[in-house]
Amino acid sequence: MTKLPRTLFQPVRGRVAGYSLAVALVALATVIRSFADHLLPPGFPFLTFFPAVILTAFLAGRGPGWLCAVLSFLASWYFFIPPLHSFGVSAPVATALAFFTGVVVVDILLIDGLQQRQQRLVESQQQLAAMAEQQSLLFQELQHRVANNLASVSSMLRIQRRQIERAPELAIKVMESADQRIELMGRVHRQLYHPAARETPLPEQIRSVVAQAQEVAGASHVTVSVDAIDAPLAVDRMLTLMLLITEVVNNSIKHAFAEGTPGEVRLTLDRIGDKQLRLVISDNGRGLVTQPDASQRHRGLGTAITKGFATQLGGTIEVDGSNGVTTVVVFPQG
Repeated sequence: MTKLPRTLFQPVRGRVAGYSLAVALVALATVIRSFADHLLPPGFPFLTFFPAVILTAFLAGRGPGWLCAVLSFLASWYFFIPPLHSFGVSAPVATALAFFTGVVVVDILLIDGLQQRQQRLVESQQQLAAMAEQQSLLFQELQHRVANNLASVSSMLRIQRRQIERAPELAIKVMESADQRIELMGRVHRQLYHPAARETPLPEQIRSVVAQAQEVAGASHVTVSVDAIDAPLAVDRMLTLMLLITEVVNNSIKHAFAEGTPGEVRLTLDRIGDKQLRLVISDNGRGLVTQPDASQRHRGLGTAITKGFATQLGGTIEVDGSNGVTTVVVFPQG
């Protein structure tokens, strides 16, 4: 897209330079008109002053243009309208001066209007160029994240395929679990790449993701509380964090409590030091030790997935299942 800078249409910038140009052009117009006086028939006192006003308004703007018009008005009246070297007024003189005034007012307003319209056009072009560049970057980022998410889905399906090979009787449960994970990934992806997401604080983003995890799991009997600081994160890191949160919360909802039994999951996100964040997700369920073998295998898959997300964040993860399940992830903010 072509960018037309304002200096192309108003090259003289600054009050001093603009008003100096107005005075200089009036003086030049006066000198040229004096030297050309013997060449012109009577009745052309404004001949050289019209171009001076137009040039001043075009080169320096409206203010210097008005000054040039006033000085030209006085110079032509004093030096070139009889009686010369005086400001005598008669009906013909008043008519001539009114004509000059009308013409220069129209010229200045027209030039100023065109320049302002051109300036708005230039600003619009620059905004469109910036928006186009931003959209291009967002599209590239979106492609990158979609490719990564598809790779994550593929990896998860490979893990679950091996799980089915080891225990074919779990095939339906494993496929249902995969279906829920993929649906959650899609919802999180849509939420974080929505145009309004950049203005949404991190705690609200987390609450929304947690609510979607509860909805997908159909776990209205489980209460999830969120206490998080508002830490700025890049979109790709926020996406990984949200996927990690949904995986851990989903594991607690599905395996920590007996079916239909009320339970509670607590999520906190705080800062450790200057650039480290700590995510803690704990439930008051039955923990890992007392889980049946099938549930243990499901938990093991969830733990492997969360470890992968923690690694993508460049952080560490610890899981304690002695009193409920507590997952602690420490990762850099940047």
